[in-house]
Amino acid sequence: MSSSKNLMFRIIVAAVFLAGLVLQVGLAQAEQSRWQKVRSETFAKLGELPEADKSTRIGAIIITEANPFWVTVKEGYLSAGKELGVQIDVQAAPQENSISAQLNILENMVAKKYNAIAAHSITRHNLIPGLVKANQAGIPTITDSIRVDMKAAREAGANPIDIAMVDFLAQGKLGGAYIVEQLKKKGGGKVAIIEGLPGAPQSEARRNGAKAMLDAEPSIELVSMQPGNWNRQKAYDITVNLLQAHPDLKAIMCANDVMALAAAAAIEEKGKKGQVMVVGIDFIAQSRDAIQNGGLAASVAQAPFIIGELCARAALKAAAGGKVPKELYIPVVLVTRDNIAEFKDWK
Repeated sequence: MSSSKNLMFRIIVAAVFLAGLVLQVGLAQAEQSRWQKVRSETFAKLGELPEADKSTRIGAIIITEANPFWVTVKEGYLSAGKELGVQIDVQAAPQENSISAQLNILENMVAKKYNAIAAHSITRHNLIPGLVKANQAGIPTITDSIRVDMKAAREAGANPIDIAMVDFLAQGKLGGAYIVEQLKKKGGGKVAIIEGLPGAPQSEARRNGAKAMLDAEPSIELVSMQPGNWNRQKAYDITVNLLQAHPDLKAIMCANDVMALAAAAAIEEKGKKGQVMVVGIDFIAQSRDAIQNGGLAASVAQAPFIIGELCARAALKAAAGGKVPKELYIPVVLVTRDNIAEFKDWK
C-alpha cells in the first residue's frame, strides 16, 4: 500500500472511531435517567470540591430514622462519604418531635470537634443553642435555609452556612395544584389538608403552598386543616373522622407520604378507594406501589438521597474553607400513575 493510501486509511479509521465515540457519549447522555440528570445538575451548582483529606470527619444530623425519607437521606450521606473518601457519621433523633434529643446530638458532635457538621433541624429554633456552640468552637455548620430562623440564630451568636436546597412551599403548591386540576374536571368539591408537626418549617410551608392553590379555585372548598404530627396513626384517625364528618369529601393533601399512606389505608378500609384522592409529598419507596395500585393519586418527589450527598459535599467544602453557594435548589416533580415509569431509580 502506498504511503498516501496508508495515510488516507488511517484518517478514515480515526474518523470512524471518533464518530463512534461521539455516538456513545450521545447515547449515554440520552440514557441518563431523570434522577441522574437532577443529581448531576445539582452537584454542578456546588462547583469544584477540594481534594479530600482522609482525616476529615463530618457529622450529619437527620431528623429521624422512623421516616423512610430520612433513612434515604442517611444513605446519601454514607454513599458520599465512601465516594469522597472521608468519614461521615450520621445520627438521628428518635422521633420527628424529639427536639431536645436532636439538640443533644449536635452539642455532642461539637464537643467531639468534627471538622464540619450538617444539621437538619426539627423546628426553626431547637438547634440554635448548638449552632452557637459550634460557631464558638470554630466548626462550620451547614443548614437548610428554611429550617432555621437565621435572624434569631445570628442574634444568638450562631453563624451557620444556610443553603436554599428544598423549596417546601413549591412542594405544597405542586400537590395542591394537581388536586385542583383533577377535581375541576368533576366540578370541584371538598378538600382537607393534613399538616405535619406544628412549628416545623417544612410542614407550615407545604400547608401554605397547598392552601394557596386550593383557595384560588372557587369550585374547591377547603373544609379542614389538622396537624398529623408526621404520625401514621394520627393521620389515619384524622382521615376516619374526616370521612365521617364529610361523606362527600373528594381529596386529602398530606404534608408527607407517611401520613398520605395512612390516609389511603383509612379510605380503603372505609370502602371509599377511588372516591377520595390522596396526594402526598416525598415519594418514598412505599409510595411507588401505592400510586401504581391507585391508593395514592400522586406524590411530590424530592430526592432525599441527593439531599444527603449534597449536604455532605457542602460540609466537605466548608471544612476546607471553601465558599458554599447559597442557592442549591434540588428540583421537585410530581409523580403520578401516568409518569411513574420515569422514576424507576429515583431515590
